[in-house]
This record gives sequence, structure tokens and C-alpha cells, in this order.
Amino acid sequence: MSLAGGDGLDELARWAASERVNDAARSRAEQRRHNTAEASETTVATLLARLAEAARPVLLDTIGGHRIQGRILAAGPDFCVIAAANGPAMAPTAAIAAISKAPGASGERLTVPLPFWAEAPEAAFSETLAALAVERPLVQIAAGGRTWRGQLTSAGSDMVLVTPEPNSADAATSHIAVTAIDHLAILDR
Repeated sequence: MSLAGGDGLDELARWAASERVNDAARSRAEQRRHNTAEASETTVATLLARLAEAARPVLLDTIGGHRIQGRILAAGPDFCVIAAANGPAMAPTAAIAAISKAPGASGERLTVPLPFWAEAPEAAFSETLAALAVERPLVQIAAGGRTWRGQLTSAGSDMVLVTPEPNSADAATSHIAVTAIDHLAILDR
């Protein structure tokens, strides 16, 4: 290529423009490969852990058809704790259908103190329920297409016991399988 005269500069300009286009295309392709690799390596648990660290408002849709809006406070290996409008809630990762940014939410970071039973993010959902049951809080549990409200009186490795509130339509203690729990809201402690 001869740079003598206007043709040489025009050719150099075309070549430089072509290289910029090629560089941009390579950059976009690399970004797509990175995003694809990141998405394939992300699990619900790792995403929840990142969201807990960021403390940004989210909307969780559960497989039971419920929506929980709030901030992820903590993420364990198989559940998360959400600071929802009506108090803390817990959702097992197996019950989470989708996670998205909360509509109209600001990006403002919120720091909320964790309840004692949510401070050990390495504990499993059933272990955390057992720690919570010691306090015998008033809870609302969604499981199996139904909702129970009462005192969480006991929790084991695969079942929780909920004693109904006085004057409740539910007359007996309910035994609810931990694997069936869609989410649990803590109403009063």
C-alpha cells in the first residue's frame, strides 16, 4: 500500500474504520461468551448470595404462585431470608421460580440487622427452622397450595409443627413437610 497521494490516506482510513468495526464485533462476541459462561455457572444459591451482599430490592416468584418483594438479607445453601414489607420471610431455593429486580425499586442499599437464626448462612433451611422454632414465633406458612397461620412449635429435619392460633378455624396442630414449604413469613416473635 502506497501512502503517496490522497488514495493512500483514503485506503488507510478505510482500513482503520474496518479494524474498529472488527474490534467492536470481537468485543461484543467476547462479552456474549462471558455472559453465557457466567449464566451457565450461576446457581440460584450463588445469585441469592450476591443479592444479599448487594442488599438491593428484589421480587421473588415462587413455584406456588406467590410473590415476595423485599431485600435478600441472607442466603443459605438451600434458602434465603427476605426483608419483606410485613416482616422477615424465608423461601427455600427449590421453591423459587424467578428472581427479578423489584418494580420501581431504587438502587439504594439497605443495611438491616439479621435475626440470630439467619446469621449462619451455612445452615440448611431445616436447621434454620429448628433454631427459629425455639422462639415459637407466630408464622404463616404457604405449602401445598394452602396457607397455615399459627405458632411454629417444633421443627425437625423434614417436618415442622404449627399450632393454630386460639379461635382459629384450624383446630389441630398441623405437620407440614419441609420440602413442601413455598415460603414462611414470620409475623411476630
